[in-house]
This record gives sequence, structure tokens and C-alpha cells, in this order.
Amino acid sequence: MPRSARELDLDANTYIGLSFPLRADANNSFSMTRNSIEQSRHNLRNLLLTYPGERVGNLEFGCRLREVCFEQQDENLPTKIQDVISEAVTKFLPYINILDIATQSDINQSEKVYVTIKFSTTLDPQINQSLTLNATEATEVDKVLPGAGDMSGPGGY
Repeated sequence: MPRSARELDLDANTYIGLSFPLRADANNSFSMTRNSIEQSRHNLRNLLLTYPGERVGNLEFGCRLREVCFEQQDENLPTKIQDVISEAVTKFLPYINILDIATQSDINQSEKVYVTIKFSTTLDPQINQSLTLNATEATEVDKVLPGAGDMSGPGGY
């Protein structure tokens, strides 16, 4: 009998999917995620850091986040970033609910753009997660560096 997603999440001996980026675990197998919350975070990061055309077999998969970050930067940049993220998530990860998208720049290196996405999933909308990306370098960061400021406020675009 098939088990529900919640049952799978609670089973410590069950893996949900592959961890991204692909890497080996202690057993030299692919590192895997243990629950749907962890997998949704990996799926979102993978989507936002993949440019359309990069994924073999699905050339439409991805997000134009990096492209938008390298356009002329002005006061509309945060809105453009929100639009491309929302469009990609709606199309490829409809089970993810975007709660907030905050765009920040590094005061010391104004060319760097950080994006923090707060989200939940339809499986458990009560659990909120956060993902911060350095959009210009296409990497995840643990947290925004000190000196980063909201792009819509003073010192922003």
C-alpha cells in the first residue's frame, strides 16, 4: 500500500530524492535528502540557479535570475527579480508557495545582488523556509553578509 508524503517524511530510513548539487555521501553514493522539506529547498535552489537551456532533456527548465541581475540596474530590479522567480516557480514547482522575495546589494560591492526567498510547500504550509542566493555568482549563501542593504531603500537602486 502506498504511503503518504507525511509518512515518508517521518520515516528516518526513507530518502526522498537527490541532494543538489550532486555529490557523493560517506558511502560514495549520491547524497540524498531525507524529507520533502529538504527536497523542496534543493529543488528551488536548483531551479533558480539553472539558466533556461542548461538542463539536458528539458531546455525550458530554469530561471532567468542571472540574466536579470546583469541588466541595467535601476529601481525596478527588485520587481524584475520577483517576476522571474515567481514565473519559474509557478511553471516548474507549483507545490512551492512563495511568501516573500527580498533583494539586497552589498554596500561594499554594489555589483553583488542577494535574493532571499521565504517559502512554504503545499504539503505543509505551516512550515516556512528561507533560501538566500548570491544571484550574480549563482551560489547559495548561508546568510547575507553584513553591509548588505535592501535595494529599495537608501543606497539601493
